[in-house]
Amino acid sequence: MLEGELLMKWTSVVCAALVAASPATARDQKKKEPAPAPPPPAVEYELDDPHMAEALGEACLAEPAEVETYDSRDNVMIAKTDAGRAFFHLKGRCTPNVMIFADKIAGEDGGRCIKAGETLVFTSSYGDAVKCDVVSINRWLDDKPIVDD
Repeated sequence: MLEGELLMKWTSVVCAALVAASPATARDQKKKEPAPAPPPPAVEYELDDPHMAEALGEACLAEPAEVETYDSRDNVMIAKTDAGRAFFHLKGRCTPNVMIFADKIAGEDGGRCIKAGETLVFTSSYGDAVKCDVVSINRWLDDKPIVDD
């Protein structure tokens, strides 16, 4: 009988310990100050690209226009210029389709030489014309061939 009472007391102590350790009876933690908001995401992740070089004050687009998109992202393009290739950061409705299917790319004044802050106009043979503001221009470094000829 003594063993039964001892077992019962031990079981009661274990149950009480489990109830005390449960989250329902846990003490309220002191309120901490809210964590600071995370920094905004980087707008121009492309700047980490090893092909990206110095900023250009002006880029003169080649005739005829030769453009490729950057990871099929909106508002960024790589264009052939008189001095090689340049990377354009744009603002507006410049989707990859607008850039790829443009038959003519020129400044708003019709010129080929564009500066940051000016507007590019993408015109297609379908009669569409989309205007995009040039935020910045960087030189784009082409890949070197693996095997030299």
